Amino acid sequence: MVEPAELDKEVFIVLTLDYDDLTPALKIQESIAEYYNLYEDGQYPELHITLDRINKDSIQQAKKILEKIAKDTQPVPIAISNFECFKLSNSLVLKVDETQALVKLANKIHNQLSTNGLSTIDDYVDWNFHITLVNNHFTDNKISDFEFNTLCSVLDGLESPISTTAKSIEIWQPTLNPEEKQVASFKL
Repeated sequence: MVEPAELDKEVFIVLTLDYDDLTPALKIQESIAEYYNLYEDGQYPELHITLDRINKDSIQQAKKILEKIAKDTQPVPIAISNFECFKLSNSLVLKVDETQALVKLANKIHNQLSTNGLSTIDDYVDWNFHITLVNNHFTDNKISDFEFNTLCSVLDGLESPISTTAKSIEIWQPTLNPEEKQVASFKL
């Protein structure tokens, strides 16, 4: 089992996505955020796929590794077959299909980070690719576990195929503030 992130000590390695085809996910995120009045100023979390985590003091070394991997990687197709939703660390997420290109890139990143003692994820085989729609860590008004479960039961199995493309590998701080969030970005 993958342990929850230590937000005060870790940063995230993420894939940013081309938003053009994410309309169904964006509409659900916006509807939930508005219904529960989750975020001030309509500042929602950017939809992304987290691939790994590292300690904050490992950023410079990770930048070199990720830059090299990004240079050797073509844009990665991303697919969601349906809104198979699951609850993860008080987050409402959409499960991302484990395509060959995504798994290959994620494993390459994790293996390089692990080989250099940077990844903080021990059980990567248990990692679930997902897109977070709502995370209680960043909301002004928290959603209860009961409400999270209700939302998931409504979304579970909703057929709405989504295809998009990962456009870059980035290192993110755990914050919604766009001026503080991105530490580094490497275009695919």
